[in-house]
Amino acid sequence: METTTVPHVTARCMFCQQTSIVELSRLEAELWKQGTPIQDAMPDRPADERELIRSGIHPQCWTEAFGAAD
Repeated sequence: METTTVPHVTARCMFCQQTSIVELSRLEAELWKQGTPIQDAMPDRPADERELIRSGIHPQCWTEAFGAAD
């Protein structure tokens, strides 16, 4: 049986130095790999999750470094 998701290992977070694994749909992964902007490739994901996928920065690390979003 074919899986419908693929694991994405993020870059190391610049604050805590940890990586994460995020499950992407095959379509999300393919669109992003082709160069589609992440907000267009993954419009249903929250912005902080897209940031984690794109840069490796965890939502909690972002908040600790820059404060909560207004």
